[in-house]
Amino acid sequence: MPRTAKKTEKKDSSPTAPHDSPEHCEGEASDDLELSPAMAKAFQHMTETISKTIDAKLDPLAEVVHIHSQQLENCKARLDEAERRITSAEELAKITQARVLTLESQVASLTEHVDDIENRGRRKNIRILGLPEGTEGSNTVPFLQKWIPEFLHLQTKGGYIKIERAHRTLAPRPGVKERPRPMVVRMHNFGDKQRILDASRKLSMDGNLRFENSKICFYQDFSDAVLRKRKEFDSVKHHLQELGARYAMLYPAKLRVTIGNTTKVLGTPAAVSEFISEKEQHVRPAAIERSPPDNSVIES
Repeated sequence: MPRTAKKTEKKDSSPTAPHDSPEHCEGEASDDLELSPAMAKAFQHMTETISKTIDAKLDPLAEVVHIHSQQLENCKARLDEAERRITSAEELAKITQARVLTLESQVASLTEHVDDIENRGRRKNIRILGLPEGTEGSNTVPFLQKWIPEFLHLQTKGGYIKIERAHRTLAPRPGVKERPRPMVVRMHNFGDKQRILDASRKLSMDGNLRFENSKICFYQDFSDAVLRKRKEFDSVKHHLQELGARYAMLYPAKLRVTIGNTTKVLGTPAAVSEFISEKEQHVRPAAIERSPPDNSVIES
């Protein structure tokens, strides 16, 4: 019986052994997880090293970010200043543009006024085209005083007409076969100038306005600005001549056109072309008298 008791005693003592209990296992595990001072110091050193390394790597980046931030702030300030200046410049430009438009209008008005004054100062002037060079000799005024009434068959007192001054246009003397320079004549009386233009118009219609085999033309003297405006009508005037339509230039640069029984005063070549297109089918070139030369005078 002693052997049986021993076994029973062994079985009873097995479940209650102190090293097999859960409390005892947890205690041993916590003892094993506790770091030794050397290990803790190593971990601390490692953490500090990593922090220093990260700081060393990030500090330049932080500095760059800081610099860029300052630059962006400066750019923003400059952009704000630029926007302010642009806004101020735009407002000033609007004011300046309005002033420029006003000044342009005033300049155009003054230019037109000065041109009108210049042309009124030429009211007693005529231009003679086609007179051969040297015909007048050395005394231009005495020659023209007698030549004009004789050539145009004008009735005058004493056989001459009063002229204040006369000269060729300021251009180089042309060659023998070149076109002679126009003659500018300043009449003493406005009425004499008008008589000359009327007489030349009548003779040109008969084809008798020739001197020494040269065709002579008498025109009112105008400023360069008016002449340029009138020259723009040259192409439509040629067309009107081909059609046999009657026309006359009016001061400063308007064309009075008569086609059939319709007469219009037109201010631009485009308007004349449009009028021709409307009336061209009613024109009979052979039946309409050819238009006289441009001897229109300045209208007040």
